[in-house]
Amino acid sequence: MSTTERFFTAEDVEGMVADLKEWPNMSCDDGNQDLGVSPFITFYFLYDTKRHLDISNLMIDIHEEFYKITGNPYIIATHPSSERPHPYGSKRLPDLREFARKTKKEDYFHFQFYRSEKT
Repeated sequence: MSTTERFFTAEDVEGMVADLKEWPNMSCDDGNQDLGVSPFITFYFLYDTKRHLDISNLMIDIHEEFYKITGNPYIIATHPSSERPHPYGSKRLPDLREFARKTKKEDYFHFQFYRSEKT
């Protein structure tokens, strides 16, 4: 990267801002590197694979309790396998407990939820 020329053009910045308004977790790839913006927190848990379903269900329990405590509805959720965003509650999103039950102990799954600050 040169210190004598801009890394992003004005058009790049405008495009990134427009993308962030559509979905707050995005990245920009210029062919050499991938730069991203994400307002999410990620937790990774190591666990005994013999108890993978118990631990997965426990994490879902924690998510459900957190949802109740915040009192703010989510507006977007990502599909655990495709990572595609859908409106929260969409029929395209699987039941998390069923998805966990079908996930092999050698694999993992993750889920993400997003709530607008305007709600």
